[in-house]
Amino acid sequence: MLIKTLAITVATAGLTAVGYAGLTIVSPTTATTIESFVRDSALGWNEAACVSNAEGCLNSRYEKLSQLERSIGQSIQAIRGEFDKVASLVSEQELIAGKNTAFLEQGRATYRDRIASPDQPIVFAGKTYPNLNIFRSQLELLYQEKAALEQSLASARELRGKLKDRLDALMIQAGQIDLAKRMVPGQLQLVKANRALSDFSANVAMIDGIIRGSEAGIGQTEQLIRTTRDLAAPSKSPANPPRATAEAFQNFLHN
Repeated sequence: MLIKTLAITVATAGLTAVGYAGLTIVSPTTATTIESFVRDSALGWNEAACVSNAEGCLNSRYEKLSQLERSIGQSIQAIRGEFDKVASLVSEQELIAGKNTAFLEQGRATYRDRIASPDQPIVFAGKTYPNLNIFRSQLELLYQEKAALEQSLASARELRGKLKDRLDALMIQAGQIDLAKRMVPGQLQLVKANRALSDFSANVAMIDGIIRGSEAGIGQTEQLIRTTRDLAAPSKSPANPPRATAEAFQNFLHN
């Protein structure tokens, strides 16, 4: 038996609010009829099912929001953990790159000072080099390492930025989910009291948008975590690390 017809609209697949449609709240005896409206869709409820059972529609969305709330919480923890690891990696790489630069600057000054006596031993950074030519080879090795270190540091910084952006986005999504969850109980009370909900369609559309956005965000998070762990793995190294040219090294020494 029909209890009351509410003037509402249901969110479309494009999440756009459309005109008003009659929403009927039916008695428990028509449960089998309501079930026939349920289809295999992203939320488990199609438009007809929501039109026939506003309370069930809202409850299903509340449950979905609760599931997403748990998943988003886990994603935040995972991304924060990866961010901390990469931030530590960036700090380590910055320290190594800084030492490399300092050695090169000191080595270049020493090289220039000893050009006039190329056959004399050179003591540098706790080691003794028999002549200027061998010392030059050591400096060239350090110069080659500089290019690889700079590339590695740039990649680590980029990864750190992506993780920070993802963490910020997840925090925003967590807030949106919390807001949507707090809205649903009030909507349910109005439905149970057979009160007309003039903003029902807009609220459902908002909830659907949050659900879909959060699901997409979780997917992006999982993909980023896999990429992060692959790139940050200690055993991973570029197949073709950058190599400075002899001309570039020569310019470094004398310019």
